Amino acid sequence: MSQSPAPSHVAPEPPKTLPGHFQPAEVRFYALSPLGFVGTSALILIIVYGFYLAVATLTERPPIFEASETGELVMTQVAWIALVLSLIFTAGTAFTESGRHMWARERVPLIAALSPSGAIEVEALNAGIPDRWRRQYLVMFAVGAFAGLAFNAFMMLSGDFTLGGYVNSVGLWFLVISPLLYGIGFRAGVDIARESGALKALIRGHLDVDLFHLDRLAVFGRIGLKAARSWMIMAAILLLFLINPNNPQQIFDASQLWMTVPVVAVSVLGGLFLLTSAVHPVHKKICAAKHAELTRIHAEMDRVRDRALAGDAEAASALAGLTDYEVWIDNRSEWPVSSGVTTRFSLYILLPLLPILGSYIFEKIADQLVTGTPV
Repeated sequence: MSQSPAPSHVAPEPPKTLPGHFQPAEVRFYALSPLGFVGTSALILIIVYGFYLAVATLTERPPIFEASETGELVMTQVAWIALVLSLIFTAGTAFTESGRHMWARERVPLIAALSPSGAIEVEALNAGIPDRWRRQYLVMFAVGAFAGLAFNAFMMLSGDFTLGGYVNSVGLWFLVISPLLYGIGFRAGVDIARESGALKALIRGHLDVDLFHLDRLAVFGRIGLKAARSWMIMAAILLLFLINPNNPQQIFDASQLWMTVPVVAVSVLGGLFLLTSAVHPVHKKICAAKHAELTRIHAEMDRVRDRALAGDAEAASALAGLTDYEVWIDNRSEWPVSSGVTTRFSLYILLPLLPILGSYIFEKIADQLVTGTPV
């Protein structure tokens, strides 16, 4: 008898890295922190953005706040961009840890969905990153860090800064944070390739579909949904770049569209890719199992058809039963996605729209307060 899934409210155990595996630095940081997942994520955000606030306060180049055209004190555009980048940095590190939580939470139902030979592979997914991937992770992090330094070089050249002038401004924050941020982003691409490849291999090699227990396969829908949700949240954070805190009457900054939309599109496509990677191979396995079973049913129906038509009561009863069974098999769902998962994914697609909707509502409210016109 298969084990029942572990309750979703039970916190996963601390990471247990097996020999031949390693954990990213942020996972080790979460493991050492006594604050839990939410508290540690908040701490990362406070540290990263607090560093910006400290640099901006000490250098005042530019300050954190400035007077608007109406005399109101508003956040500078650079301070807002730094806040959004801090949120991206926090989300990037948090997603690595939440992914580990997901594998730990789905370990038991994933083992139950596979043949006994798949248990070892499932345990390997919870054991950390295989050492054979260490080089790819380091190389892509280094490439990302170099891209972050190149971004700073572009900022210096476009702003006509000297290196000393750039370091003696909030550029110091960007010089320190950008390489880490870009490094985590580039490394995420390797992580997607590794996890999606491992999941596909697990499905191809160890998933034997039992059409009587398709409910067990919902675990793959949940895994895909979790990955898609993370990237939809990232897309929503990226869209915060379109908000202009300097002008409450026109808070949506269309000038940032050219830079923001492509990155958001990549995030959305990344989420869809991970969802598809989890559910499409299972879909193909279910279709193959249904086809094989229907072929077997049709062969059996062909064997008893002539006797049934000739008036053999036992053959007629068997043919009727086979017909009912054929209809039942044909109606079995071909996707490992429950109605709840489908509903949640539909809602997750709306996540990237929240910053735009929020800025629009805020702009209308601000316009009403200033001009007295109805919203």
